[in-house]
Amino acid sequence: MMRWIRSSSDTAVRCALGGLVAACGGGTTQPGPPPPPPPPPPPVGASLDLAPGEVVILSDVGSVRSFEIIGASEAREYQVIVVSASQVEGGVAAIRFVAAADAGAAAIAPQLPPSRAPGFAIASDPVSVESRGMGAPGSDVPRPRHLEIRAMLEREVARVGGHVSPKAARRGGAVPAVRASFAAAGVPQVGETVTITSPVVPGGGISCNAITHVSGVVRAVGQNFVIVEDASVAGHLTASDLALLEQELDEFVAPVDDDYFGRPGDLDGNGRVIAFFTGQVNRLSTPGSGSIVIGFFTPTDLLDPLECPASNEAEIIWLVAPDPDGDIGPPVTVALVKRIARGLVAHEYQHLLNAVQRSVIGGGDPIFDSEETWINEGMSHIAEEVSGFHRIGRGTRANLGFAEIGVGSPVLVDSYQDFHHGNLLNLSIYLDGPSGLDALATGGVSFATRGWGYMFLRWLGDRYGPPSPVGVVAGSAENLLFRELAAGGATQMRGIPNVLRAINAVSGESPSWDDVVSEYVAATASDDAQVGGLPPEVQFSTWNYPRLFSELQANSVPGLSAGFPLRQSQVAMGSGARSTSVFDIGASTARYFRFTASGAHPGMRVDLTTPSGANVPNGVRARVVVVRTR
Repeated sequence: MMRWIRSSSDTAVRCALGGLVAACGGGTTQPGPPPPPPPPPPPVGASLDLAPGEVVILSDVGSVRSFEIIGASEAREYQVIVVSASQVEGGVAAIRFVAAADAGAAAIAPQLPPSRAPGFAIASDPVSVESRGMGAPGSDVPRPRHLEIRAMLEREVARVGGHVSPKAARRGGAVPAVRASFAAAGVPQVGETVTITSPVVPGGGISCNAITHVSGVVRAVGQNFVIVEDASVAGHLTASDLALLEQELDEFVAPVDDDYFGRPGDLDGNGRVIAFFTGQVNRLSTPGSGSIVIGFFTPTDLLDPLECPASNEAEIIWLVAPDPDGDIGPPVTVALVKRIARGLVAHEYQHLLNAVQRSVIGGGDPIFDSEETWINEGMSHIAEEVSGFHRIGRGTRANLGFAEIGVGSPVLVDSYQDFHHGNLLNLSIYLDGPSGLDALATGGVSFATRGWGYMFLRWLGDRYGPPSPVGVVAGSAENLLFRELAAGGATQMRGIPNVLRAINAVSGESPSWDDVVSEYVAATASDDAQVGGLPPEVQFSTWNYPRLFSELQANSVPGLSAGFPLRQSQVAMGSGARSTSVFDIGASTARYFRFTASGAHPGMRVDLTTPSGANVPNGVRARVVVVRTR
């Protein structure tokens, strides 16, 4: 629980041991143009003398503008985090951060840790890509992309002004309590031929008017999915391959996704979701581009075919087909398709469930009531994560490291590759530049935004998910929180308002976004720090991130072998120390500094301004979080 107190220039802010204190409410003020010459420095707004494990959040204009950390006679370490709690998508502010010892002016430049492991490749293409278990860590398989396709789909639905299929109204938005209870006549049989309409335009692109009829063969039928293979590319996946996939989807993907994000509708009356391996997906990739599209869910399949002729009025997940010789697009091996299928379905199934909850069942608009991209993608990465937990009998709030999820038996190794490796790659990219991303993206998102969305929602589940009754995944009842997020409430809320509504619905708490993002960034910097008294609000309980990345490093997992990847500017607390940083900070992001002293040290004054020396504008919603971690 947050306590807010107002600081002033002559007030020493002290935090109760083990408590979380927010020093000062209120916002900053918008200054006029700075007069020449610059005014003298203002008085210190807050003086901090924290015990180990204590946390303070500065929020009023005076304390954010200037505060000091009291000197001490022993070694200490602090995490000092500059936060923008702005809710403006794409908003960026320029900040000047000056930390100086009480006396002296010897310059000490900030030192940055290695940014990432050798060979960690970031695609130059600005379009975000999928990053799920793409095979053995370190393989040269290109990381596939699909958000460009998702953007095309959304533009196409908006263009046609599509409405949900009238079948949804005729079925009353009903969701089967037990999908297996549907009449057998509505369930396709193995070997049956079906026709599915593709919205893929020859040569790439998506259109409701594409109307390419694709002949498919039903290869496996389970309690939750029907696996269909495009007849034109069939034969690479064996009957046993697809039967095993169907079994695993029934056992640890569908039960988890349904529990976390709601049950699917049933527009086509078969009581199941179609997983369609088709060359139509392969056609969306460009040979030689270095990445491939591996799958998607399209809301066009839920629309009225009078408005979108390519609609199948069915719940379908579109999956890349094996094409070893590259006859359709870039070569896609059988081994790759078999390796990515489980995590891919878990990811895309969440997108389908999210759309169904809001439009088919909730009655909302399929575009304007869809969840914002950063949350929607973050929930799909959560879907991968918890499906992976369920597969190996793990649960949330177990403070896991790599040893528990990826070392030992073939099942653990496969599960890590299928469900966790891609998530951790995205998370590493985010932590390597945590202040430079578009965190609140509503369109295509970057690797970094995916990592932020996933890590933020993981913390949100740990922080606000109820402890009981435990759902399908052991450890907590956080599924209730994510189900609230997926549905958006009675009015299909989106984005930050939906996050705050869901928190209140499951916990009864009513924090502001400023509170939420400040606690989250503190947890990112201080999770499982080797110090007592840290409040649970600023910890992750599902993962022990320092141990996780240490064990990844010890096991030489390519791309994740450089230790905990959080980029921090290092500031030495010593006589004559002075450190200056000028940086941009995006909305709802943070810049991290680590203050260290190996022994007795003077106090440090910190000034936070615009590059010209003015107060940080009110719209930035600047906060400073200070955590003593030694």
